[in-house]
Amino acid sequence: MATNRTEQYGLHLWEPGDDFLREEFNENFSRLDLSARVVSGSYTGNGAAGQHIELGFWPASVLAAREDGEITVSLSRTGYGGLALRDRPVKLSVNDQDTVVAVDPSGFTVFSRESSNQSPRGNQSGVRYHFLAVQG
Repeated sequence: MATNRTEQYGLHLWEPGDDFLREEFNENFSRLDLSARVVSGSYTGNGAAGQHIELGFWPASVLAAREDGEITVSLSRTGYGGLALRDRPVKLSVNDQDTVVAVDPSGFTVFSRESSNQSPRGNQSGVRYHFLAVQG
């Protein structure tokens, strides 16, 4: 059996002479599997009203921005990205049509509506965006 545990995750640590138990390894792997995971990547907007970005997990937060770093132009109320949390999407206003980025159980969705100057543009056709997603 392991003599010690790590401070942060409580993983088993073995000293010379300790016996190894399969259960301890399995417990370590289970704890690591539940720990925070950070994924970064990019996508290219397709111009549709919405585009789902599949991550394979439900992120606690997603930060998305245009490749040039633009997130929001506050004077024109045009949104190109932002920090979305579970149950707290990035919106330009309380209007659901103004959602820019929303987190969901398998990733996140970005939205575009280019019919006016005051609109979400998180999925502009041909525009490259970068994101950082944290599982928690």
